[in-house]
Amino acid sequence: MRVIPSIDISKGNAVKRIRGREGTGLLLGDPLKISSELRSIGYSSVHVVDLDAAEGKGDNLALIKSIIAQGFEEISVGGGIRDRQKVTELIELGVTKVVMSTLPFTDPSLFRQATEGFQDNVLVAIDYCNEEVLIRGWKESALTLRKAIQLVNSFNVRGVMFTYVCNEGTQKGIDRDVEKYLNEIKGEKGYAGGVGSLEDLIKLRDMGFDYAIVGMSLYGGVIRGVKSV
Repeated sequence: MRVIPSIDISKGNAVKRIRGREGTGLLLGDPLKISSELRSIGYSSVHVVDLDAAEGKGDNLALIKSIIAQGFEEISVGGGIRDRQKVTELIELGVTKVVMSTLPFTDPSLFRQATEGFQDNVLVAIDYCNEEVLIRGWKESALTLRKAIQLVNSFNVRGVMFTYVCNEGTQKGIDRDVEKYLNEIKGEKGYAGGVGSLEDLIKLRDMGFDYAIVGMSLYGGVIRGVKSV
Protein backbone atom coordinates (compact mmCIF):
# COMPACT_ATOMS: atom_id res chain seq x y z
CA MET A 1 0.00 0.00 0.00
CA ARG A 2 1.32 3.44 -0.96
CA VAL A 3 1.60 6.27 1.55
CA ILE A 4 0.82 9.70 0.07
CA PRO A 5 1.45 13.03 1.82
CA SER A 6 -1.21 15.73 1.79
CA ILE A 7 -0.73 19.47 1.43
CA ASP A 8 -3.79 21.41 2.56
CA ILE A 9 -3.75 25.06 1.49
CA SER A 10 -5.61 27.99 3.05
CA LYS A 11 -4.91 31.66 2.26
CA GLY A 12 -1.67 30.72 0.56
CA ASN A 13 -0.32 28.71 3.48
CA ALA A 14 -0.01 24.99 4.05
CA VAL A 15 -2.01 24.00 7.13
CA LYS A 16 -3.15 20.88 8.94
CA ARG A 17 -6.48 21.39 10.62
CA ILE A 18 -8.17 19.30 13.26
CA ARG A 19 -11.46 17.93 11.91
CA GLY A 20 -11.44 20.68 9.32
CA ARG A 21 -11.93 23.55 11.76
CA GLU A 22 -10.25 26.79 10.73
CA GLY A 23 -7.71 28.07 13.24
CA THR A 24 -6.90 24.63 14.66
CA GLY A 25 -3.87 22.41 14.15
CA LEU A 26 -0.65 23.45 12.43
CA LEU A 27 0.40 26.40 10.29
CA LEU A 28 3.13 24.84 8.15
CA GLY A 29 4.08 27.73 5.88
CA ASP A 30 4.99 27.84 2.20
CA PRO A 31 3.27 25.02 0.28
CA LEU A 32 5.94 25.11 -2.44
CA LYS A 33 8.76 24.68 0.05
CA ILE A 34 6.91 21.76 1.63
CA SER A 35 6.19 20.06 -1.69
CA SER A 36 9.84 20.50 -2.70
CA GLU A 37 10.95 18.87 0.57
CA LEU A 38 8.58 15.98 -0.02
CA ARG A 39 10.06 15.45 -3.49
CA SER A 40 13.58 15.60 -2.08
CA ILE A 41 12.93 12.80 0.42
CA GLY A 42 11.49 10.59 -2.29
CA TYR A 43 7.73 11.03 -2.38
CA SER A 44 6.54 10.67 -5.97
CA SER A 45 2.85 11.38 -5.24
CA VAL A 46 1.09 14.17 -3.39
CA HIS A 47 -2.51 15.00 -2.47
CA VAL A 48 -3.41 18.70 -2.49
CA VAL A 49 -6.56 20.15 -0.92
CA ASP A 50 -7.66 23.71 -1.67
CA LEU A 51 -9.50 24.53 1.55
CA ASP A 52 -10.49 28.01 0.39
CA ALA A 53 -12.13 26.64 -2.74
CA ALA A 54 -13.92 23.99 -0.69
CA GLU A 55 -15.37 26.69 1.55
CA GLY A 56 -16.20 29.13 -1.26
CA LYS A 57 -13.56 31.65 -0.13
CA GLY A 58 -11.50 31.94 -3.31
CA ASP A 59 -8.85 29.51 -4.48
CA ASN A 60 -5.14 28.71 -4.49
CA LEU A 61 -4.89 27.63 -8.11
CA ALA A 62 -1.64 29.51 -8.77
CA LEU A 63 0.07 27.59 -5.97
CA ILE A 64 -1.38 24.31 -7.21
CA LYS A 65 0.05 25.01 -10.67
CA SER A 66 3.48 25.55 -9.13
CA ILE A 67 3.25 22.28 -7.19
CA ILE A 68 2.31 20.45 -10.38
CA ALA A 69 5.38 21.94 -12.07
CA GLN A 70 7.66 20.30 -9.50
CA GLY A 71 7.29 17.00 -11.31
CA PHE A 72 5.37 14.60 -9.10
CA GLU A 73 4.49 11.40 -10.94
CA GLU A 74 1.00 11.53 -9.49
CA ILE A 75 -0.92 14.46 -8.06
CA SER A 76 -4.48 14.46 -6.80
CA VAL A 77 -6.36 17.68 -6.10
CA GLY A 78 -9.57 18.24 -4.17
CA GLY A 79 -11.54 21.18 -2.84
CA GLY A 80 -14.33 23.11 -4.52
CA ILE A 81 -14.39 21.14 -7.78
CA ARG A 82 -18.05 21.34 -8.71
CA ASP A 83 -18.32 21.80 -12.48
CA ARG A 84 -16.91 20.49 -15.75
CA GLN A 85 -14.87 23.61 -16.38
CA LYS A 86 -12.83 23.08 -13.19
CA VAL A 87 -12.44 19.36 -13.86
CA THR A 88 -11.17 20.05 -17.37
CA GLU A 89 -8.86 22.84 -16.24
CA LEU A 90 -7.15 20.75 -13.59
CA ILE A 91 -6.65 17.73 -15.83
CA GLU A 92 -5.23 19.91 -18.59
CA LEU A 93 -2.79 21.39 -16.07
CA GLY A 94 -1.48 17.90 -15.32
CA VAL A 95 -3.50 16.77 -12.31
CA THR A 96 -3.79 12.98 -12.51
CA LYS A 97 -6.73 12.62 -10.11
CA VAL A 98 -9.51 15.11 -9.51
CA VAL A 99 -11.21 14.52 -6.16
CA MET A 100 -14.87 15.53 -5.77
CA SER A 101 -16.91 15.27 -2.59
CA THR A 102 -19.95 17.55 -2.85
CA LEU A 103 -21.36 17.46 -6.39
CA PRO A 104 -21.66 13.63 -6.50
CA PHE A 105 -24.10 13.77 -3.59
CA THR A 106 -25.94 17.05 -4.26
CA ASP A 107 -26.52 16.61 -8.00
CA PRO A 108 -25.55 13.16 -9.34
CA SER A 109 -26.78 13.99 -12.83
CA LEU A 110 -24.63 17.11 -13.06
CA PHE A 111 -21.70 15.16 -11.63
CA ARG A 112 -22.01 12.64 -14.45
CA GLN A 113 -22.04 15.46 -17.00
CA ALA A 114 -19.06 17.17 -15.38
CA THR A 115 -16.94 14.02 -15.44
CA GLU A 116 -18.04 12.47 -18.75
CA GLY A 117 -14.91 11.26 -20.55
CA PHE A 118 -12.73 11.88 -17.51
CA GLN A 119 -13.94 9.04 -15.29
CA ASP A 120 -10.50 7.43 -15.04
CA ASN A 121 -9.15 10.70 -13.62
CA VAL A 122 -11.91 11.17 -11.05
CA LEU A 123 -12.15 10.02 -7.45
CA VAL A 124 -15.16 10.55 -5.23
CA ALA A 125 -14.25 11.46 -1.68
CA ILE A 126 -16.63 10.05 0.89
CA ASP A 127 -16.01 12.34 3.86
CA TYR A 128 -17.85 10.90 6.83
CA CYS A 129 -18.30 10.78 10.59
CA ASN A 130 -20.67 8.56 12.55
CA GLU A 131 -21.89 6.91 9.31
CA GLU A 132 -23.02 10.30 7.90
CA VAL A 133 -21.43 11.72 4.75
CA LEU A 134 -20.41 15.38 5.01
CA ILE A 135 -20.29 17.89 2.14
CA ARG A 136 -19.55 21.57 1.41
CA GLY A 137 -16.31 21.66 3.36
CA TRP A 138 -17.73 19.25 5.98
CA LYS A 139 -20.37 21.79 6.95
CA GLU A 140 -23.46 19.79 5.95
CA SER A 141 -24.69 16.20 6.25
CA ALA A 142 -25.82 14.64 2.97
CA LEU A 143 -26.69 10.93 3.28
CA THR A 144 -25.64 7.74 5.00
CA LEU A 145 -22.33 6.07 4.29
CA ARG A 146 -23.94 2.96 2.81
CA LYS A 147 -26.20 4.96 0.47
CA ALA A 148 -23.20 7.02 -0.61
CA ILE A 149 -21.27 3.88 -1.57
CA GLN A 150 -24.21 2.58 -3.59
CA LEU A 151 -24.43 5.89 -5.43
CA VAL A 152 -20.71 6.16 -6.10
CA ASN A 153 -20.60 2.67 -7.57
CA SER A 154 -23.10 3.82 -10.19
CA PHE A 155 -20.74 6.53 -11.43
CA ASN A 156 -18.07 4.15 -12.77
CA VAL A 157 -15.23 6.51 -11.81
CA ARG A 158 -11.65 5.60 -10.91
CA GLY A 159 -12.41 4.94 -7.26
CA VAL A 160 -13.22 6.20 -3.80
CA MET A 161 -11.29 8.06 -1.12
CA PHE A 162 -12.70 7.63 2.40
CA THR A 163 -11.99 10.50 4.80
CA TYR A 164 -12.77 9.75 8.44
CA VAL A 165 -13.62 13.27 9.57
CA CYS A 166 -14.20 12.20 13.20
CA ASN A 167 -10.43 11.75 13.63
CA GLU A 168 -9.04 13.92 10.83
CA GLY A 169 -5.94 15.77 12.03
CA THR A 170 -5.93 14.12 15.46
CA GLN A 171 -3.61 11.10 15.01
CA LYS A 172 -6.08 9.22 17.24
CA GLY A 173 -6.35 6.24 14.94
CA ILE A 174 -8.15 5.05 11.86
CA ASP A 175 -11.77 3.93 11.51
CA ARG A 176 -11.42 0.17 11.74
CA ASP A 177 -15.12 -0.30 10.99
CA VAL A 178 -14.61 0.94 7.42
CA GLU A 179 -13.33 -2.51 6.48
CA LYS A 180 -16.88 -3.84 6.24
CA TYR A 181 -17.55 -1.56 3.26
CA LEU A 182 -14.46 -2.24 1.18
CA ASN A 183 -15.77 -5.26 -0.71
CA GLU A 184 -18.63 -3.09 -1.95
CA ILE A 185 -16.33 -0.53 -3.57
CA LYS A 186 -15.54 -0.61 -7.27
CA GLY A 187 -12.10 0.57 -8.33
CA GLU A 188 -9.29 2.22 -6.40
CA LYS A 189 -9.61 2.57 -2.63
CA GLY A 190 -7.95 5.29 -0.56
CA TYR A 191 -8.14 6.32 3.08
CA ALA A 192 -7.46 9.47 5.10
CA GLY A 193 -8.18 10.52 8.66
CA GLY A 194 -6.63 9.75 12.02
CA VAL A 195 -3.53 7.85 10.91
CA GLY A 196 -1.24 8.01 13.91
CA SER A 197 1.20 5.14 13.61
CA LEU A 198 2.85 2.58 11.38
CA GLU A 199 0.42 0.07 12.87
CA ASP A 200 -2.49 2.09 11.45
CA LEU A 201 -0.93 1.97 8.00
CA ILE A 202 -0.36 -1.77 8.20
CA LYS A 203 -3.98 -2.27 9.25
CA LEU A 204 -5.21 -0.23 6.28
CA ARG A 205 -3.01 -2.30 3.97
CA ASP A 206 -4.38 -5.52 5.41
CA MET A 207 -7.94 -4.23 4.98
CA GLY A 208 -7.29 -3.85 1.25
CA PHE A 209 -6.68 -0.15 0.70
CA ASP A 210 -4.51 0.84 -2.25
CA TYR A 211 -3.13 3.97 -0.57
CA ALA A 212 -3.37 6.10 2.56
CA ILE A 213 -3.24 9.88 2.73
CA VAL A 214 -1.19 11.19 5.66
CA GLY A 215 -0.79 14.68 7.05
CA MET A 216 -0.52 15.39 10.75
CA SER A 217 1.43 12.20 11.48
CA LEU A 218 3.84 12.96 8.65
CA TYR A 219 4.48 16.60 9.59
CA GLY A 220 4.74 15.63 13.24
CA GLY A 221 7.54 13.22 12.34
CA VAL A 222 5.74 10.02 13.37
CA ILE A 223 5.82 8.41 9.94
CA ARG A 224 7.90 10.86 7.95
CA GLY A 225 9.68 9.14 5.09
CA VAL A 226 7.38 6.10 5.02
CA LYS A 227 6.35 5.67 1.40
CA SER A 228 4.77 2.23 1.44
CA VAL A 229 3.92 -0.64 3.76
